[in-house]
Amino acid sequence: MRTLGISLSGLIALSLALVAPPAHAQQDEGGFGLDLSGSDSAQSETPDTQDAASEEEEVQPGGIGLDLSGETSSPELLPRLVLLGLDTPERAGAAVASRWLRMLYGAARSNGQWVLSAPLKEVRQRLGGGYKAALRCSEPSCLAEPADQLEADLVVTARLALEDAGWTLRLWTYDRDRNKVEVDAVTGRNPRDAKFQKAGAELLAERLKALARPRAVLKVNVNVPQAVVRLGERTLGVGGVEARVSPGEQNLIVEADEFTPYAKTITLPPGEKTTVEVYLESAGPAPDSPSEVVAEATRKSEGPSAPSILRRPALYTAVVGLLTVGAGVVVGMQAKEIADRAPDADGNGIADITRRERIDGQSKANLSTALMVGGAAAVGGSVAWLVLVPTHSEPPKAAPSVASGGASGGTTGLHLVLGGSF
Repeated sequence: MRTLGISLSGLIALSLALVAPPAHAQQDEGGFGLDLSGSDSAQSETPDTQDAASEEEEVQPGGIGLDLSGETSSPELLPRLVLLGLDTPERAGAAVASRWLRMLYGAARSNGQWVLSAPLKEVRQRLGGGYKAALRCSEPSCLAEPADQLEADLVVTARLALEDAGWTLRLWTYDRDRNKVEVDAVTGRNPRDAKFQKAGAELLAERLKALARPRAVLKVNVNVPQAVVRLGERTLGVGGVEARVSPGEQNLIVEADEFTPYAKTITLPPGEKTTVEVYLESAGPAPDSPSEVVAEATRKSEGPSAPSILRRPALYTAVVGLLTVGAGVVVGMQAKEIADRAPDADGNGIADITRRERIDGQSKANLSTALMVGGAAAVGGSVAWLVLVPTHSEPPKAAPSVASGGASGGTTGLHLVLGGSF
């Protein structure tokens, strides 16, 4: 009976040992802490439950046997990579989604060429309601905003689906520097195939090696605190800024209101820091040259300018002279009328006008002569002034003396014209 008891106890222990799973079955392949024992049907992961299967990747992503060695740059200047996740619309693909995610995270692990900046759980939290749309996006228009939110230089989305050619893994890698999406694809017979999974991981690694470039650091010092600093189409900030930017030739533009814009093409070496000193000059006149301000104020106060001839006094003296000549003609016609009645028309030896009328006629004749001579002198002098001295506007000062001087000398000629004399 004792021997039988020992045999029965050993048999029970042996049965338990055979039924219990090995303790290390939860820790194989890459150290992700995920169950790779083959019980995929019991997991049935979907895209909405993949963060539970990938949280371990942020701690210690495992290798997949790829050579990712290269020149080591400063970690601060390495491009930042974000893997948004894996979209698996078919149920068979969702069942092995955790395996595919481990392989993709292994290919995207941090190394000397890039840095995997955020795990899947953090990515989902930071993108919030826009995560699903970003995961299914394949165009720069919808990947640019997630890249800005995550501060990533490279953003990768993946999709495992059954297509006409068979099971296909498609990778979309968004390059923020060029605002372009690179598309890669690999096909296989079965999503559970380890070779198929490894081929997808190698494809992603090769694409990242081709796109990853060390960042450059640009520091801009500007004398205007409110100046806006732009590099190409990207706004870096206001005032003095320092930012990680893509290397190569870039157009630096610094602008501020009431200042002359600054624009220059600069070359940013990868992995190095470049400092640019910018001095913006005021767009107005210099403080020690107020002549432009005074001239502008004078032009505004003058208002619309009249024609130059209307601003010359000689024009108006000529008009006054013409009016004076006209008045002299009228007075002369009155004197001529009196002179026509002066002869003895009836032959009785007595003039037909009175003595008073004769004296009045003589006075009008003298006044007519003075007016016509003075007006003619004023017109002639004004016209000569306008023609000979076009840049001066002073009225001729000699006009009055000419008129007074010519009054006595032109009396006889005027009397002859009018046809009367006293």
